Amino acid sequence: MFDFALTADQRTLRDQVRAFAASEIAPVAGACDRDRTLPPGLGKRFLEAGLGQTFLARAREEPYLTDICLITEELAYACAACASYLMLPVFFNRLLLGYLGDERRATLAGELERDHVVTSFAASERGAGSDLASMAVTVRRTAGGYLLDGRKEYSSNIRQARYVIVVARGPEEDDRVEPAQGRHAALTWLAVRTDSPGLEIGPRWDTLGLRALDVSPIELHTVEVDPGARLGPEGAGLRMMHENLAQSRTGIAAVAVGIARRARDLVIEFGGRRRVFGEKLTRLQDYRFRIADMEKEIAAARSLVLLSAQKHDRGLEHGKEASIAKLYAGEMVMRLTEAASLMLGSVGYTGQSQVEKLFRDARHVGIVEGPEPIHREIIFAEMLRRGAY
Repeated sequence: MFDFALTADQRTLRDQVRAFAASEIAPVAGACDRDRTLPPGLGKRFLEAGLGQTFLARAREEPYLTDICLITEELAYACAACASYLMLPVFFNRLLLGYLGDERRATLAGELERDHVVTSFAASERGAGSDLASMAVTVRRTAGGYLLDGRKEYSSNIRQARYVIVVARGPEEDDRVEPAQGRHAALTWLAVRTDSPGLEIGPRWDTLGLRALDVSPIELHTVEVDPGARLGPEGAGLRMMHENLAQSRTGIAAVAVGIARRARDLVIEFGGRRRVFGEKLTRLQDYRFRIADMEKEIAAARSLVLLSAQKHDRGLEHGKEASIAKLYAGEMVMRLTEAASLMLGSVGYTGQSQVEKLFRDARHVGIVEGPEPIHREIIFAEMLRRGAY
């Protein structure tokens, strides 16, 4: 059975992150959203506080995901865009450390000790999305390594990134390539420096929420990549996505919990000072019951996040649990932020309250790394494979 009670070390970590987010992120979150910029030097201060690097030093088999979700939730309470900026590179840098060869891994480990190294992930394409069989970006072998060609659409943090993990179709199958399964073409992962000749970052997308986060396309014009930058075997990219993306999906669900908690607290604060017909809103039963329902939904979503994270940390399969957590948390945070907007009345429909930002930020949870129908498919497939609860 799983123990959802936090250890003393986890409570200390949570409190440290909460204080960091309250001082470094919350006061400027609104301005960053309006200006579509990140707080200057945020990554450096996060590094100096020791809140990300410790998880990069842990071996891949050591427990880490539960702690990462605690950090992510607290950061998202202050600003979901800043949480994504700081925490997505932790997941992706761990992928690099896990799949690169010894020499490259040692070089990267040295960089991570000195700098806040941002790594982005480029898989999504306009004509493919979750249909990986339709991926158009290709990788070809050359005498010296590989060549990449094509366009990726929605890569987060790409302008701040030093590296980007590109998922490409190919190379052509032969005896060195892991066989493709079903209708999916073989996919291969490559770690590419963002300053590589032929890699161009396109105009930044104008997003509904997470406006401080850079989300942009990249063009790959015959980008040369040496063999040491390949992650895992050729053609194994689909399997690697199944094995690893459940971790970041669990983290995205934790973002939803942080956003929902903030919406709940804003509603409580507003209800404690706003008077209607001579009474504070919190004295009205309907208002109190709505807040109680919010707490119920937050507790359920957090429990699903912890279930997925703890299964991973115990070395158990958690793809089904990650999809359940992300699906439920994404729907939950939309319900809660919509309810908060209504409970604040006219103020909740304007930028005078943080609820408007939270409502916009909440929408991304149900879209990134597989929209809601994809996760329903995953859950059903896992029920057939592993059985229902």
